[in-house]
Amino acid sequence: MKRLAISIIDLTISIFGAVGRLLLRLTGWKPVLALGRAVGVLRFRLNRGVRRDAERQMKKLMGERLPASEIMTVIKRSFENYYERQAATFFFGSMSKQVLDRLMTVQGIENLDAALSKGRGVIMLLSHFGFFLLPLPFLGYRGYKVNQITGRQIHANLLAERFWTWRKNEADRLPVHYLQVDSFLRPVFKALASNEIVAIAFDGRDSQNWVVVDLFQQKVRFSSGPFELARRTGAAIIPTFVIRERTGRFKLVLEPEFRLSGDSDMHRALDEDTRNFTDIFARYLVEYPCHFGMILRNMVASQSSGDQNAFFVR
Repeated sequence: MKRLAISIIDLTISIFGAVGRLLLRLTGWKPVLALGRAVGVLRFRLNRGVRRDAERQMKKLMGERLPASEIMTVIKRSFENYYERQAATFFFGSMSKQVLDRLMTVQGIENLDAALSKGRGVIMLLSHFGFFLLPLPFLGYRGYKVNQITGRQIHANLLAERFWTWRKNEADRLPVHYLQVDSFLRPVFKALASNEIVAIAFDGRDSQNWVVVDLFQQKVRFSSGPFELARRTGAAIIPTFVIRERTGRFKLVLEPEFRLSGDSDMHRALDEDTRNFTDIFARYLVEYPCHFGMILRNMVASQSSGDQNAFFVR
């Protein structure tokens, strides 16, 4: 029975994908992104439960930093941004260099080049903020050796699992190498030793070590793993963010190399590193809260379902 269900789901997704690719060739990417944003608006208007969850969690996190008069505008944009990204990643493998060059600008590429010039590799430290996947193919098409760490996958249902499989197959068409890592880190060490880029999300749920830090009104949990990895390999850390501009284009921001703590005690040093990186993350949250609203809501939802490595610390 399950095999039949998988076959039906895969066939449906494949037909939808084939039709979508045809329309993509005929109309370009703008209608795809516009459709995603339209779906976001529809979900915002119709799904009151999710909308209220997102509003409540954003208020809980940001407090007075986000005026009450602006909260619903921020949440609506969060829905738009989230579903725009979902629509785009469904056809991620069709994002050519020419498409990305039209969609993206980059700020701080000299910071990445300076870090790579040291020859010890670069940890491109991302968060689930905005269209965080775009830097990978964008840099890959420019000749950089880019790897992304991927961990365990948790799927709510069979449809979500098959949809993820489709997206993975799409991503495999891009100039990005995906490193499946559980507790075995040799592929990561090898990539950094070869002076390549390894992308890690510091707010992901896959980690062995967590640090509790203050973020605005709340205590949250972030991984200290990237900072320990940098110490073990000598790799540089480049904080990386993607901003959706009002023009509809995306700006990739590559911050200057992150300075690790000089504390000789490893535990205290990792705590300090995590706090300092959280301060950088907080700056972007204050300026662009709509890039994180739906992600925040989903993180809290995973906590309610029993995820022990969730965002908020209760």
